[in-house]
Amino acid sequence: MNARTFGFAGAAGIATFLVIFVVVTELLAPFVEFSVLVGIPAGIVAGVLAAAVVLGQFGRKTDRAPRPLALALGTFGVTFLVVFVVGLGGFQAGVTSSMASATVLGLLSGVVSGVRSRRESQPTG
Repeated sequence: MNARTFGFAGAAGIATFLVIFVVVTELLAPFVEFSVLVGIPAGIVAGVLAAAVVLGQFGRKTDRAPRPLALALGTFGVTFLVVFVVGLGGFQAGVTSSMASATVLGLLSGVVSGVRSRRESQPTG
């Protein structure tokens, strides 16, 4: 495995953790007093699963076929983290607007890269 694989896996895991943590915490806030204590484990589980999928898909050396799901998750993670950090630090936007814009742009870039990778892997005939 190379540094790109670990970078994609780390970015996918961290971004997935942040998104799931915030979503679960906010959804449960009206019903559970300390909803953060439910959001943290949910985010950890989702982040570890996302990183494991990326590592598992990119880590196989049996064939050189593109891995659309792993590429989409990795691209989502990298885009999410870049937009989130730039939104917070560069534009000094709030956490909510940075999280929303990072999620939307991350999802768009992940879907686009996954679809492009899937199209490239299909045989033309």
